[in-house]
Amino acid sequence: LPDGCEETVREPGCGCCMACALERGASCGVHTAHCGRGLRCTPRPGEARPLHALTRGQGVCTQDLGPEEAVPDHGSLHYLLGLNLPLDPEEATEGQESIRTKVNAIRNMLMQEGPCHVELHAAVDTISSSQQKLGEKFTTFYLPNCDKRGYYQAKQCESSLVGPPARCWCVSPWNGKKLPGSSDLLGDSECHQEVTH
Repeated sequence: LPDGCEETVREPGCGCCMACALERGASCGVHTAHCGRGLRCTPRPGEARPLHALTRGQGVCTQDLGPEEAVPDHGSLHYLLGLNLPLDPEEATEGQESIRTKVNAIRNMLMQEGPCHVELHAAVDTISSSQQKLGEKFTTFYLPNCDKRGYYQAKQCESSLVGPPARCWCVSPWNGKKLPGSSDLLGDSECHQEVTH
């Protein structure tokens, strides 16, 4: 570890080595070191593609508002995946219980918000377990692109950690089902919604 490291955290991936915790205002993401205690990795304000930014390490370590924030920011992938676990064994049990409570709150919120958010919840669980199993081989994944009401955006894409989106397609905004003839769109192609909601 470099000199001047005020706090250590487990590094991303296998979590077998220690790294310096990132300080408030530092750039962060899924594959960077974790933010320090009391901080969490969130998209920058006004970020048009928050999950994309977090997978590219373009988030920022911000003050965690604590337990009174029952409904977390959807964009905080580190928070959703529970990647800021404390290292002190005495605090670990407390931290895990806190994460369990927050995960349950997220599940309840997603169940109430719409079909896309329900699928997003399942995708986050899958990504979390896949990343732990595959480590650096984990490069492509799908997170549903949801609107504010919890329904699907017309255009859906797989995300890639090593380049542009792997593939895109058009879906029904109501149920997320792929529309016939919309497979393998170019990244900049648009979908025209079949029905508005």
